[in-house]
Amino acid sequence: MQRKFILNLILIILVNLMIKPLYIFGIERNIQNIVGAADYGLFYSLFNLSFILSIILDPGITNYNNRHIAQNEHLLSTSFSNIISLKIFLTFIYIVVITIYALVLTFNTEEWYLISLLIIGQILNSFTLYNRSNLAGMQLFKTDTFISILDKLLMIIVCVPIVYFGLGTANFNIATFITLQTFSFFGAAIISFFYVKKHTKFFKIHLNWANSISIIKESYPFAILALLMLIYTKADTVLLKEVHKNGNEEVGIYAAAYRLIDALNMIAVLFSGLLYPIFARMIKEKQNIEGLVKTSFSLLVLPSAVFALFSFFYAENIMQLLYINNVAEAAKIFKILIIGFVFICNGYIYGTLLTANGNIRLLNKIAFIGVLINVILNLIFIPFYGALGSAFVSVCTFFIVTSTQLYFSHRKFDIKVKLSYIIRAILSLIAIALLCYFSMKLNFNWLSKYAFGIILSIIILIISRLLPIKQLTLLMKQDKIV
Repeated sequence: MQRKFILNLILIILVNLMIKPLYIFGIERNIQNIVGAADYGLFYSLFNLSFILSIILDPGITNYNNRHIAQNEHLLSTSFSNIISLKIFLTFIYIVVITIYALVLTFNTEEWYLISLLIIGQILNSFTLYNRSNLAGMQLFKTDTFISILDKLLMIIVCVPIVYFGLGTANFNIATFITLQTFSFFGAAIISFFYVKKHTKFFKIHLNWANSISIIKESYPFAILALLMLIYTKADTVLLKEVHKNGNEEVGIYAAAYRLIDALNMIAVLFSGLLYPIFARMIKEKQNIEGLVKTSFSLLVLPSAVFALFSFFYAENIMQLLYINNVAEAAKIFKILIIGFVFICNGYIYGTLLTANGNIRLLNKIAFIGVLINVILNLIFIPFYGALGSAFVSVCTFFIVTSTQLYFSHRKFDIKVKLSYIIRAILSLIAIALLCYFSMKLNFNWLSKYAFGIILSIIILIISRLLPIKQLTLLMKQDKIV
């Protein structure tokens, strides 16, 4: 792997890990504590609705454009003008679809106002993502990295006086928060637009229908996959709001429980982003990928299982550390959701492998099954169990989807797992579970027990040769992986 790629990957990881967790825990968490579970739940469900349908704004265009500009940088001016025009057209469709949804469900005045702001935010964010694909295609990685965290950075700047100094909290509500978020999206969209525009020879609004249809035809299988994945990962909160009698508050509690998993997901996504080009190259060159798959599993899934196990037992302590209200309810939901994080990590490996192998149709079939399971079970469980039922359904969905991905990956690439590995894994997990159980009996601060227990568990994985630390170096040097 080229040195430039590695250095920029490290830059992206460091910048994202500095800014985004700071926003999630330093700002977003405190906003929920200020406005309460019900108001935040209303925002969270409407945000996820606008996010799911934002696939209309970008039916695979960003991924297509990244590759297209990387290979044809001299066509940036023509492509930029045409795709911006196409996205403006798609924006109108997006607005119409959400408006119809809101009319069918008879949104009240507050919901109309909030969804209007969220629609604007998603439109602006979509343009930012497209602009970033141009920057990445031109290999302006430092600029792309800066733009990737700009909206969160702006939110941190404007929200710190509110959250930590109490300025304006008397009149602060969820609508104010969404308004600030929308302005942050606007700032990122405008700045990214002018960064790209200065590299173009001309810019004019002109929609080339033939070219636009060609782009959508090439990218629609990926767009379908993205839509299906968004539905089975995000639709639970939308259904929770509409189906449960106390929907907004239930969504707020669910969002509180899910926040830590959102933060952890950033690491898994970055890991997946590194794996994809490596898998793609090795498959193209017909190299044996079994070693890399096993190494990736050991480096991502096994540590996530350790973290999930300790977080399960210390769930209430974690929620007490983060929140003021609904701590006990959030802890119950978090216990279930953190188990699902292990399956999510599994999917980042095997889903990435199947994507790199071009098995999009298979992935779409698996994702469609995931959607059916998720929606049907949510409709059954939500009325009786609320957010707790949604959490259970989420874990079931991730288990079925990622286990199916694992099965087909092992079958397609003839990946064999030795019995000795399975035995070592089972014995190590039993030892770690016992360590976790007995750590709770010690008369120390819970955070110390939690951190020390995870460190000891990682040592157990290393000693049992389940966590190949040396292989991490090979993972970062593509030319040495065989």
